[in-house]
Amino acid sequence: MAGHDLVPRHVPPPELLAAQFAATPSPVPRAVDDGGEAGPLVRRLLDLLDSLSPADAALARGCLPRCDSTFGAALALFLAATAEGCRGWLGPEVAAGLEDLDGGLLLDDCDRALAARFQPVDGRLWRLSRVPLLDSGESLLCAVGIEDGLSDRITLVLQARPQRLGPVQLMATLAGRRLDVTLRLATGLPSSALADLHETFRAALTDCRLDGALTVGPLADAWLGLDRPLSSDLAL
Repeated sequence: MAGHDLVPRHVPPPELLAAQFAATPSPVPRAVDDGGEAGPLVRRLLDLLDSLSPADAALARGCLPRCDSTFGAALALFLAATAEGCRGWLGPEVAAGLEDLDGGLLLDDCDRALAARFQPVDGRLWRLSRVPLLDSGESLLCAVGIEDGLSDRITLVLQARPQRLGPVQLMATLAGRRLDVTLRLATGLPSSALADLHETFRAALTDCRLDGALTVGPLADAWLGLDRPLSSDLAL
């Protein structure tokens, strides 16, 4: 996005822009910042950017993960783009235009909300990150299990609440050449969709020359407690 400058013809009058910035709702402060405000903060930033440059706002929104067939690639793109924080995601020219409005306070808040944190659960340390989703008012919680350095096992947990499915948890464990995936949902899947899911998973394992198994089951009583307890009738 570095080549897309915030050109003057996109910028409203200063008094109108200042009024809009002041009127944009701020997230409610939390006693402990656990990254739960990542979604609202990023949406506020994108709405403000839309006033400055709709083209840059569209490019930024296009980088957000969405719950569709491109989810994995979009998630990888967003994590790579935000490796250096919001400024790295937006690019220096766009970030500079936003910083002129409030001295960079909103960008700093977004950096803190998106930053990874560490949390012990059941005697194991997890690295947690919040990722806003384009088509949801919630965020995706990404958790990676931290091993002792002697194991070749990697465990990834994704927790979200897509509008059509409700709360969903996916746990993937890779150990050597074996990949085991457990998908837990608050609502059941049609038998045809379940069969397609298993077939797609088997095909993916074959393409990658991996062994493994896919398990699909109910969400209730299976939550890891990485963020807070979740049952089939409680949203993230």
